Amino acid sequence: ASSTTMTVSSCVAARASSGAGITSRARVASRAAPRRAAASGRAPPVASAVPKGSKVLVVGSTGGVGQLVVAKLLDAGYAVRAVSRNLDAARGLFGSPANLELRVADLRDADALDASEICVGVDAVVSCTGTTAFPSARWKDDNGPEQTDFVGVRNLVNATRAQSPSCKRFVLVSSIGVERTNQMPFLVLNLFGVLKHKRAGELVLESSGIPFTVLRPGRLTDGPYTSYDINTLLRATSGTRMAVDLVEGDTLTPEETSRIAVADCAAAALASDNAENRAFCLGTREGAGPGSDAGAWEKLFASA
Repeated sequence: ASSTTMTVSSCVAARASSGAGITSRARVASRAAPRRAAASGRAPPVASAVPKGSKVLVVGSTGGVGQLVVAKLLDAGYAVRAVSRNLDAARGLFGSPANLELRVADLRDADALDASEICVGVDAVVSCTGTTAFPSARWKDDNGPEQTDFVGVRNLVNATRAQSPSCKRFVLVSSIGVERTNQMPFLVLNLFGVLKHKRAGELVLESSGIPFTVLRPGRLTDGPYTSYDINTLLRATSGTRMAVDLVEGDTLTPEETSRIAVADCAAAALASDNAENRAFCLGTREGAGPGSDAGAWEKLFASA
């Protein structure tokens, strides 16, 4: 499943409607990326962008965000290795389009993950796994936040380092609030540790040496789409709420974030030097947005 931790939407909506965090939308940096990186102490980009035609591993591929990421990457000209725990579900969702390889793996089992060799030969990774913030049926069979958001991510990062040492980018879909667990509404959202474990997974990736991009959406909307094929997924829209707010760090508290925008952002981040080794909060609102326009996303990454 995708990053669906924002299940206390009323808390987030109340926070957003009060104006908290909304002023963060206006924060725009005017400096070029290398100068901005130098000023912040961050290393400048090293041109690790992933060119079209490269092979991208997508885990959590049948979840609400993952299914859209697979569709967007195929449409953009990437070869995709889509991984899930249920091969039949993946076949039913995706069919057998060109440039798509379906594989099975369980990220929670490090030995089995290593043996599966799902990371061998990939140029990039997009991780879209996640579970609910509060106890639910999805926690069955040891599928709670610690195993899903920390252990699974740690195992995937380690497997990527071992099996694909030349990996150009690792995009991790996380959540807003991971650095604000002492503030409302995130204090409530983190009662069972989901944000703590997501942040622990982020830290493993950030210290791995793999060029990374972390995406931190708010309450997820649009999908999941349970009976769509690839072409229908590509036609899914957010109606008129397509404008995107993208802010580096963890200061934005959007009312919502469209899964479609998260997928577009993940695909765009692979090709962007300006997205390298950075974490972004992501929200959507009324208005026109970047969609799948790589140039428009590049401007957002550069100015965040």
